[in-house]
Amino acid sequence: MTLPDFADDLERLDWVAKHLYTGLLSDACDAAGSRDRALRPDIRPLDESLVLVGRAKTSTWAPMYHVPERPYDKEIAAIDSLQPGDVFVMAVGRSNEIVPWGELLSTAAHARGGRGALADGLIRDSRQIREMRFPVFCTGRRPYDSCGRGILVDYDVPIRIDGILIEPGDLIVGDGDGVVVVPRRIEKEVLERSWTKLTGENQTRDDLRAGVSLAEVFRKHGIL
Repeated sequence: MTLPDFADDLERLDWVAKHLYTGLLSDACDAAGSRDRALRPDIRPLDESLVLVGRAKTSTWAPMYHVPERPYDKEIAAIDSLQPGDVFVMAVGRSNEIVPWGELLSTAAHARGGRGALADGLIRDSRQIREMRFPVFCTGRRPYDSCGRGILVDYDVPIRIDGILIEPGDLIVGDGDGVVVVPRRIEKEVLERSWTKLTGENQTRDDLRAGVSLAEVFRKHGIL
């Protein structure tokens, strides 16, 4: 099904956030030949009422066992280079010591047009972040400072989380069911497939509500 004509990428992201969801996108990735694009289920939203939709602003982190002279330099540079529509993505290898995200970084990211943050690890200041209604997905919470425990090694580079390659600019979508990463190279196809399936699901739901048998509905629409 043909997508609408978007004025710019932010309008596209808003459309995805309004109309699509991770189940549709995961199915569409499977159909497009890029299977298993959902992150592991322990990466959860701080607030399930919020959806996360944006472009991957990637960063990779490493453990530290001392306090360097300038521990925050790359972190500050990465946040200051955020563009509207970005999601700050942190690959920390599920460390229980590196806590790279909190209220002040959320505030800075939001002020620059960032649409959320994603970490395969822990964050802090969860109450303040929820009050901001800033979408953050993570594996848990711990009140540590990252200084002396972890450091940002590089950003705007390809990273891997849960074995899934995430490249700068890939589409990140998160909701109550989890997080799906859509590669930019197949994004148009995946969005078109998702939009087509959504229309079919709506028709399937209407038939089921009307009392048509599941077998007959599946024969008619091929959607389950």
